[in-house]
Amino acid sequence: MTLYNSNFDTSLKAKHLSPKYWGTWSLLGLLFLFSYCPIKIRDRFAAWLADKIYSAKFLNKRKKIAFTNLSLCFPEYSQKQKDQLMRENIRALAQISLSLGELAFRKRDFLLKRVNMIGEQYLQQAEAQNQAIIFLGPHCYGLDYSGIAGLNARGYPISSMFKDYNNPIFDWFVTGYRTRFTKLTGKGALYHRSEGLKPVIKSLRDKTHFYYLPDEDHGRENSLFADFYATQKATVPMIGRLAKLGKAVVIPFFTSYNDQTAKYDVIFHAPLENFPTGDELKDTEQMNRAIEKVIDVNRSQYMWSLKLLKTRPEVGLDIYK
Repeated sequence: MTLYNSNFDTSLKAKHLSPKYWGTWSLLGLLFLFSYCPIKIRDRFAAWLADKIYSAKFLNKRKKIAFTNLSLCFPEYSQKQKDQLMRENIRALAQISLSLGELAFRKRDFLLKRVNMIGEQYLQQAEAQNQAIIFLGPHCYGLDYSGIAGLNARGYPISSMFKDYNNPIFDWFVTGYRTRFTKLTGKGALYHRSEGLKPVIKSLRDKTHFYYLPDEDHGRENSLFADFYATQKATVPMIGRLAKLGKAVVIPFFTSYNDQTAKYDVIFHAPLENFPTGDELKDTEQMNRAIEKVIDVNRSQYMWSLKLLKTRPEVGLDIYK
């Protein structure tokens, strides 16, 4: 068995118990309490809270970024449609945020029941053919549930990348629950972004699947401009190379929280066909089409408040100011 070790340290130190971090520890305490709260009651409270704070001043920046993204991606949307989508977006964010303690504090059997797997046959077919999988997903609010409760807790070996929260307590908490079930398979790890893709490729070749979210804007120098809905987006052209070097199939997926069933729908689509092509732009465009398709499962739960379109084809243009 191969258990890959990451090079970054998220262990707790004595200094992390200082008053500076008591607010963070209090928040984790609340997440612990909410993790044992009846789900329907917690969801109703989260929905009520989201509706109350939707017009709060501290959300103005988040909404401005989101409305800018929505206007560029869906110019046909009216202001009313964008506003309704963002109300649903904030409501889903609140419901999912209050449930995150489950991933750290509840038992595996409980987590397995929280997820509804749709299209799992694509994963089973790839594993039956002894293929590694690149799980291609966009930044949606339920992404931790698909990776942990949907995949790792079910025995799928997973590696993924991690970006610091600039808070060592959150780093410790999040990396802890994201690697909680790694030992079930004896494979996998959580890599820091600074480590690059070499350990990912190595683990893919050892049939450890990779959880890949490539939709953030990483700047002009690292990207190609590819169509994304009605606009163009600076996109890292890595997916084709990664699939080739890792000898992996690419399976798009999306995670959507269904507050009617109180479960996370983890929806896998068929693997990308005839991929990679060897043409970076074609591969990147095919990836973006796949990402659009899974976002369309539930547009309201995508992270529209990220600065997804910060780098524009027009040099010097700042659309978020």
